[in-house]
Amino acid sequence: MDAWLILLPAFVLSALMIFTHTYLGLHVLARGVIFVDLALAQVAALGVSIAFLLGEEAHGTRAQLYAFAATLTVAFAFAGLRRVPGKTTREVIIGCVYVVATALTIVILSRSTQGMEELKSLFNGNILWVRWQEITLIAVAYGALTILHIVYRQNFLALSFDSDDSRRPGFLWEFLFFATFAVVITLAVNVAGVLLVFAFLIIPAFSASILVATLGKRLLIGWIIGVLGSTAGLWLSFSADLPVGATVVSVLGLLPIIAVGFKYAINTWSQMNRELNS
Repeated sequence: MDAWLILLPAFVLSALMIFTHTYLGLHVLARGVIFVDLALAQVAALGVSIAFLLGEEAHGTRAQLYAFAATLTVAFAFAGLRRVPGKTTREVIIGCVYVVATALTIVILSRSTQGMEELKSLFNGNILWVRWQEITLIAVAYGALTILHIVYRQNFLALSFDSDDSRRPGFLWEFLFFATFAVVITLAVNVAGVLLVFAFLIIPAFSASILVATLGKRLLIGWIIGVLGSTAGLWLSFSADLPVGATVVSVLGLLPIIAVGFKYAINTWSQMNRELNS
C-alpha cells in the first residue's frame, strides 16, 4: 500500500500526459512528421539549459519561460512545414532541428560542473518525485488546451486529417496547433524528460493505429494501453530500483509488438471462422 501511495503522483501525471499526448500523437502520425514532437521536446530542453547557464534554477518558473520561448519560436517555424515540398525534406528539417538542439544543449551544459547531471535529468526526467503542485499546474494547462481543441475541433482535425488542401484552415490555425503543442511539450519535459515525452506522444497512438482504423477508437485504445503500460513501467522501476523514464519507455516499447501480435491473432481467427462457415 505504501508503494502505491508513493507512486500515486507519478501515476496521475502519467495518465494526464497519456490523455493529452495520445491525441497529439495521432495528429503527428496523420501528418507524417513523426519526430516533430521529439524535436520540440529537445528544443524545450535547450531552453532550460540556456536558463541554467544564466544562473536560473533548472526547474523554476523562469527556466520554464525560457523553454516555452524557445519551443514557441520553433513551433512558429514548424507551422510553415506544410509549404515545404516533399515529406523527406520536411523530415530532414525536423531531424536537423533535433540534432542541433541536442548538440547545443550538451555544449551549454558542459560549461557547468553540474551540467551533466542536469543533462541526465532533462533526458530521463524525475516523474517519480513529481509534486502535487506541479501536477495541478499541468492539469489546469492541459484542461484549458483540451477545451480549446474541443471548441475548435473541426479546424484542428481538418489540419491533420483532411486530405483536401483547399479545406484546411490557414497558417494562423497551423501556428495555433503548434503553439498548443509547445505548451504541452514544455510542461511535460520539465517533469518527465525528453525520452518519456516522446514515448507518450507516439507509442500509444501508433500501437492503437495498428489495432483499429477510426480516430475515436484509436484515441480510446491509445488511452487504455498507454495508462496500462505506464503503470507497469512505474511499478517495475520502483520495485527493481531502475531509472524511471528509461524503464517506462522500455515497457511502452512492447506495446506495438503486442498490438501486432493481437492484430495477427484476430485476423487469423476471423479467417478461420470464414473458412468454417463457407
